[in-house]
Amino acid sequence: MKVTTKPSWWHFLMLLLATLYLLPEAIFNAQLVSLVGQGSPSAEDLEHLEIYGRAVSGVGVALLLADFLPKAMVAKVGRGIISLIALICLVWPVVFYGQKYVIEKTLIEPSSPEQRQFAVYSAALRDALAINSIKINGLDYKADELHSSENLTFLALFGGLLYSDAALSDNLEQDKRKIIASFVQKKAYQDFDQHYTQYSQLYNELVGQYKMYANGSKKYNQTLAGIDQREQGYWQQIEQQVNEGWEKYQQAQKAHIAKASARAQKYGPKIYNYHEKIAKCSDRYKKSSQKDRLSKCYDRAGANYRSDILKAGIGYIPPDYWLIVEDISAAENATSSILMGVLTGGFYTALQAVSLASGGDGGIKDKRYKYTDDPDHYQMLFLKHPKFTQMFVNETGYEFNINSSFAFRGHDTTAKKLRAHFLAKGLKLNNNWKINDRPEFAQAVANKVKAEANRQWNSEMAKHNLSLSPNLSWVAFQLNPQIQAKISDRMGDLYVKNIRADWNKKSFKENVLDPNIEKRTDKYLAMLNSSKGKFVDGGEYAQYGKQALRSVIIPPISMSLSLFLICLTFSKLPLKLWRLIAPPKNTDKKHPITMLQKLIMPLLILILPVIFISNTFTKDEQSPVNYFLTKVEESSNPVFSYAIRWTLHAQPVLHPLGLAFEDKLKIYQHFSPLSNALANVDILRHSDASLDAEQQQNRQYMVEQKTKLTITTNVPNANIRIMNIGPKYRSGMVLRASRYDIQISAAGYKTYRRWHQIDAGEQTLSIELKAQ
Repeated sequence: MKVTTKPSWWHFLMLLLATLYLLPEAIFNAQLVSLVGQGSPSAEDLEHLEIYGRAVSGVGVALLLADFLPKAMVAKVGRGIISLIALICLVWPVVFYGQKYVIEKTLIEPSSPEQRQFAVYSAALRDALAINSIKINGLDYKADELHSSENLTFLALFGGLLYSDAALSDNLEQDKRKIIASFVQKKAYQDFDQHYTQYSQLYNELVGQYKMYANGSKKYNQTLAGIDQREQGYWQQIEQQVNEGWEKYQQAQKAHIAKASARAQKYGPKIYNYHEKIAKCSDRYKKSSQKDRLSKCYDRAGANYRSDILKAGIGYIPPDYWLIVEDISAAENATSSILMGVLTGGFYTALQAVSLASGGDGGIKDKRYKYTDDPDHYQMLFLKHPKFTQMFVNETGYEFNINSSFAFRGHDTTAKKLRAHFLAKGLKLNNNWKINDRPEFAQAVANKVKAEANRQWNSEMAKHNLSLSPNLSWVAFQLNPQIQAKISDRMGDLYVKNIRADWNKKSFKENVLDPNIEKRTDKYLAMLNSSKGKFVDGGEYAQYGKQALRSVIIPPISMSLSLFLICLTFSKLPLKLWRLIAPPKNTDKKHPITMLQKLIMPLLILILPVIFISNTFTKDEQSPVNYFLTKVEESSNPVFSYAIRWTLHAQPVLHPLGLAFEDKLKIYQHFSPLSNALANVDILRHSDASLDAEQQQNRQYMVEQKTKLTITTNVPNANIRIMNIGPKYRSGMVLRASRYDIQISAAGYKTYRRWHQIDAGEQTLSIELKAQ
């Protein structure tokens, strides 16, 4: 039976894809070494790198398996492409999720409290060694070449090596505090300039906020200082209102007199005619037999009068109201009686005496009534009539007879109108206030101005999420609990109670850095010395221990697997190229070179680096590294021990190559958006599992909050973009507290791009661009 080879286009495609795959895989390998080799990475950075590595390795495994696809599946281009895509769709999820699942379910979740606690110590020792804060006798660790590929590789694996020796913790028990304190101190001092730079930025921000606050206080004080001026202005309005009111009152008086005059002109003659008719009726029907006619005559005259007077608009007025009343003196009565007695021969005098004796008035009158056609008389009586007077009160609120501006000024109605006028302007006066009570008026104005100043002040403070009282000094402003809370949000773990933003470097070290060194040392030791029960699932340090376990276990595994895939893929490239250039002829036997390569090349990859590549840390058989590798072999298995040894030899060769690829291609940098999306659908996502219920609630709360973001950089006019949102970046823009993909570019500088978690509140992100 003859065996035919696969088509040339397939060999070309496999060669191309394998070559391209080496680029992101080498970049992952280099990033892993650089990240872990410089100390414990954050959970967020480790997760991002882990997702990238799993995604790339999924493609690598799929490409390796693609070599085993039957010829029939790749005979034609269309069928071959579909087969390759189907294989990737099948293999990639298995590798991507399977790696995470296997590690979590077989190594992390089943880990014991002792393992988690020791992982914390192992990670701490690795970090201490990474910054050269401790020395290990016999270990040729080149602290002066901290970022060399060999050093970074060793440090990336060192946590796993330490973790292999369970007795190490007991051996170093008495030196724990010294080791941890030295590590924390050196790490803090190493980052001193960075911490102080951030602290200085905080000072600049607070100075800017205090200037805003001080300007607000100044406006507030100026408003209160203007109370007397405002009171004078309001009092001028009083004088103006009173003067205008007095003028209107006088005009109303004249109008009222004119109304009375018009009525007098119209109804005076009719009233006069009524009295004339009554007099005529009396003269015409004097006889006693004519009483009925007299009565009817009176009734007709009265009916006409009623009809006329009701039209005057003030109701019915009795006719007698219009009569002129004159007093009759006693002398006039006496003279009249004497004269009548003389004329009647004493008869009138006799009748007068009889009338007085029977209780009558004897014809003696004290009043005389008469009527007139004078219009002035009727005008005067219209003005005096109560209903006509009430018309004036209803129209003006005042009585008609106010005859001086002084009386008008002190009138209750004037005070009432002034109270209503100022109430409409927001100035409330007591219901019993009158114009002569100026002190009370001044107090009301002061209350109004203070209320306005307080409202304006509180409104301005609310814009900055503050509720400070005005006129705080610079020191009191900094020490206010609300400002301290903002400082705490910015400084995080570095915050100390009653921190000042204007401390110099010496004060910053003494008051901030040194207390934090002590606090962090105590925190480390609290974990390391606490009961193992705190590391059990649900315990206080369980998730912290799991994260430490990931940081010491995952790097060696990921690094070894990545290196193996790179070397295996790279070893296949010559054969793939040879098949493309000179494909073997059809034969009944399998090609011997192909079979030999498939069997021997992986073995050579596993053997040759350890034999031919020198490594500082393993060349001495008595070195601590070889001791640790022996412990790994005793505690786990020889395969894991050899994998670490092989990685120590092979990794430093490939690390610079991966860094060069990333520097040119920016593949890892541009993977950030996809990494963020994959993290949302990742299984067993430990970054969420590591949060307790309260922390998750706080995270959700922060997500719902707003942030005011400002991004600063060392390059003027740099192009700043936020890649995962639509709006263009502007300084101080308001966003939802969340993760943002930030890119900064400028001519002559390396483009910066990275995801940042932006919390709620006013946030300033300072990013330094590096020259190309």
